[in-house]
Amino acid sequence: MARPRLVTDEQILTTMRACVLERGANVSLDVVAERLGVTSPALLKRFGTRQELMLKALQPPDAPQWMADFDRGPDERPLDVQLGEHVERIWLAFESVIPCVSALRESGVPHEKIFEGKRNAPVHAIRAISRWLEKACEQGLIETEAPESVATALLGAIQTRAFTSHVAKVHYSTRSNREYLGDLVQLFTRALAPTKGKRRGHKEVA
Repeated sequence: MARPRLVTDEQILTTMRACVLERGANVSLDVVAERLGVTSPALLKRFGTRQELMLKALQPPDAPQWMADFDRGPDERPLDVQLGEHVERIWLAFESVIPCVSALRESGVPHEKIFEGKRNAPVHAIRAISRWLEKACEQGLIETEAPESVATALLGAIQTRAFTSHVAKVHYSTRSNREYLGDLVQLFTRALAPTKGKRRGHKEVA
């Protein structure tokens, strides 16, 4: 059996997350410890309580990578290509986060503990997308007078589908998740397309 100090915190958290997602929120710590080659008391000694271990393993990240991707701003590629990449990244993030949050709720962790320090995360997410849309407007890539509303609609459409697919287990559409995301990209691409006869900065062509 490996000595506890040879197992890193990250290895413990990764294994805990995997065990919870495979076997459910009430998986025994003995199962986690056996995979790591340590004892369950060693895990508790490292993290204090089972709840703290669960939180550190499954709590949503403070700053998802997809938000940083938006912060880099749009490039010169077609809008549908760029939106498609962003939408897929957001979807993958929700696919990862939602089962983890559900497991925390199922294990009895209070809502305020799960989202402690993350109350403004939705606001930051909307702002990240809004800033990207504003820059896209400046480049003449899109046209919109309400980037925040567009950002809210886009994020909400992805989150709703992810929630119903992974939590409620509701399949309200014959379209697959991939087809749905493609439909979403095309919908927003058409809705945001610049008006003909306009260019960067939405100035009329002389």
